[in-house]
Amino acid sequence: MAHIHALEPQVTNSNYAKGRNTGTGHKFPDTPVFQGMNKPSRFEGDIYDLEVTGNIPKDINGTFYRVQPDHRFPPIFEDDIHFNGDGSVTAIRIVDGHADFKQRYVRTDRYVAENAARRNLFGKYRNPFTDNESVKGVIRTASNTNITFWRGMLLASKEDGPPFAMDPVTLETIGRYDFEGQILAPTFTAHPKFDPDTGEMLCFAYEAGTDGSDCAADVVTWTFDADGKKTEELWFEAPYAGMIHDCGISKNYMVLPLTPLKMSLDRLKQGGNKFAWDPKEDQWYGLVPRRGGKKEDVIWFKADNGFQGHVAGCYENEEGKVVLDLTVADGNVFFWFPTEEEVAAGAPLKPNRLSSPTHRWVFDPKAKTGTKVSPAFTWPTSGEFSRIDDRWVTKKYRHFWQLGIDPSRPYDFEKCGPPAGGLFNCIARYSWDPENDMQTGEEDVYFAGPTMTFQEPSFIPRNGGAEGEGYIIVLLNHLDVLRNDVVIFDAQKIAAGPVATLHLPLKLKLGFHGNFVDHRDIEEWQKRREGALGPVKPAREPLPWQKALANGQIHTNGVASEVNGSH
Repeated sequence: MAHIHALEPQVTNSNYAKGRNTGTGHKFPDTPVFQGMNKPSRFEGDIYDLEVTGNIPKDINGTFYRVQPDHRFPPIFEDDIHFNGDGSVTAIRIVDGHADFKQRYVRTDRYVAENAARRNLFGKYRNPFTDNESVKGVIRTASNTNITFWRGMLLASKEDGPPFAMDPVTLETIGRYDFEGQILAPTFTAHPKFDPDTGEMLCFAYEAGTDGSDCAADVVTWTFDADGKKTEELWFEAPYAGMIHDCGISKNYMVLPLTPLKMSLDRLKQGGNKFAWDPKEDQWYGLVPRRGGKKEDVIWFKADNGFQGHVAGCYENEEGKVVLDLTVADGNVFFWFPTEEEVAAGAPLKPNRLSSPTHRWVFDPKAKTGTKVSPAFTWPTSGEFSRIDDRWVTKKYRHFWQLGIDPSRPYDFEKCGPPAGGLFNCIARYSWDPENDMQTGEEDVYFAGPTMTFQEPSFIPRNGGAEGEGYIIVLLNHLDVLRNDVVIFDAQKIAAGPVATLHLPLKLKLGFHGNFVDHRDIEEWQKRREGALGPVKPAREPLPWQKALANGQIHTNGVASEVNGSH
């Protein structure tokens, strides 16, 4: 979430007049958002048998998936942001010490509409009021934030719309996925969580009540069992209409971090930003029962202002309290969504100097809503994109891996310029002290070098191994020559350096999230899908808000009410 730190839009392009695309050319803006490591890649293709330095461990048999925003067409607005790019999925298939590469765009409704028009039709980030009139009623999501495996399919997701299903082998898009008619909300999280013991998927959506652009505080959580059946659905309201990006799950609860990036419908209608940072607002955490909960059972805890990052682990301690570990920055990470006061003053956009340590929070399910909390412990990791061994989701865990920012290390500014995506120049394993989980433990750190940074890591478990035994796979950015590698570490020996480096003869974009999928799981689900279960079924009907819009109505939590022909 804190990945594109240093991409300030600066406008100087002849194809744009007063910040808007004139349609007279096919050239991307001359801004940092579209330059260097972030210059659009715009390709699909395959590379068989990648060049490798070192040796890929023979016990790795699966695919590393990750997704990146990658604009296919020059944007409507010159100051567009990285987050607004089309979802493009990478698959690194590893087997028997070899690796193959595949890249495909997600064929969203947005993709299809723009492909037919040969130009960008969707305006500012998550602002439908700035779209071309021809795509009114088209689902806007670019599905560019995460790619997860569920019941034989990949789900490409972004929190502003429903997920799109893809084939895990070919990366062909199957279509919008509504869980076979069980989810009709306009939005869906990019961070569903999977209980390794029950096989359940736990997921949520915010701004979920109408068309996904109403800037309201409606939140919904769902649980799907291992057979794909929805077993829980709970609707409630957040303390304010803000961003809820990630979540944590324990045996009995889901925790939702509410970040003080606030939405405003009036601001959208005026052509402004979806979000504005509020430095005076608290960060909040919603504690949601996993089973049989009612809206009055949701407990909201508040803490001093901060910008939550991604969750490491979540579990219940011996006292029945819920422990949540995640990074929290001490200011606005998304500086391109400034405060309303900064916008009014015309203040220039610039990255904030922030600290982003790992906070350990402890929430008491017996507390009352509005209870003020402080971190029970802070590990000064100064990083982001935490990952754990997913077999330990919901359990007390020991190890987590995280990208680190270490400005004390050498950086070759002359060769690389500003570090696109942030100075994630280290990767580390952090291991909690087994004798005292409220103090720092072991730190195992690897420095990429003065011209390189990392993207989000993923964990590959060793078959039959204990917690944390396996490998870390991560994309490496060569900022000086604009190229990427994929590197593999022994997860318990990060400082020793990569055991294998897979060389890509090209540049990818700065991506967001990804996951490794064991090929045995893919093969098992292929057999089930070829049998009685049948193929993945994409959505067959428009979403309720689309139907309501076509009929001059607005959809609200299953109820259509007439409006004056608008939404």
